[in-house]
Amino acid sequence: MNALRWHMHQWSRRLGPAGLVGLGLLAAALLLQVIQVGAVQRDVIAQQEKLDALRLAAASAAYDRDPAPPPLNPLSLLPPTGQASQLIGELEQLAQAHGLALPRGQYSVAPQAGTTLARWQLVLPVEAPYPALHAFLAASLERLPNLTLDELKIKRERIEESELQAELRMSLFVEAAP
Repeated sequence: MNALRWHMHQWSRRLGPAGLVGLGLLAAALLLQVIQVGAVQRDVIAQQEKLDALRLAAASAAYDRDPAPPPLNPLSLLPPTGQASQLIGELEQLAQAHGLALPRGQYSVAPQAGTTLARWQLVLPVEAPYPALHAFLAASLERLPNLTLDELKIKRERIEESELQAELRMSLFVEAAP
């Protein structure tokens, strides 16, 4: 016990009166912090429980009041058959923008059995470097969401040639007139 008193006396002498006052204020601040934070935490928990109960009540009331809207049919967003030639023209403009020429192509239309869809089948021979072909395909599929790439045949006569000979088989889906 004497050793503890002696150490405390040494510390108080080293700290001086200002250090002892500061140490006392620090101890008081820590005590107030523990007391105040505990009370605030209890209030926060109570408020969170009230908020959860209100959210649950609001969600159940909204569910009881409003029936869910019918799901959106993506087929209803397809353009009508009359716009197919315009979409094919846009495809040709994209080809020109990427430096590709579409000198000829085969186009055929067939209704899809059991649906109100019509499928335009496009067969397009293309001669272009690979980067331009890739950019054209990416831009076409991004710009025309109703366009699909069904088949891609690529051929190059010699390895040192930069031009590819490709055949694109694509489908363009449109809403057929009822």
